[in-house]
Amino acid sequence: MSRIPQLLQLAQDELETAQLLLDNDRHRACISRAYYAMYHASQALLEVKSITSKTHKGTIQQFGLHFIKTGELPIEMARALTDGYDLRQLSDYEETIFLTRQQAEIVLNSAQEFVSQAQQYCSDTDRSSR
Repeated sequence: MSRIPQLLQLAQDELETAQLLLDNDRHRACISRAYYAMYHASQALLEVKSITSKTHKGTIQQFGLHFIKTGELPIEMARALTDGYDLRQLSDYEETIFLTRQQAEIVLNSAQEFVSQAQQYCSDTDRSSR
């Protein structure tokens, strides 16, 4: 059974949570949840091609190799995923760093676009495989 619908739903749930966190000035947590939205969406995309990865860096690498280098998805998605990962690392593991609302908004906006494009790609792939 395909994990794609569940992964895309997780991505959507993370986006909603990230928005709630941003609305309540929880910038660090917003960044983390927005990144996880992209992470789950990228896992769904990889699942379309029967590719899995056990690590975050592996998922980012496989996403770049199978979707960006092939030209199937825009390079901005790879940048958003990588930037989101880097900021998530800071927000989760560097307790002394200050992250701004603007940084959180940028990551959340990027995540919303990323998830939207992933949903579209998965939907188009599902229709073409029927």
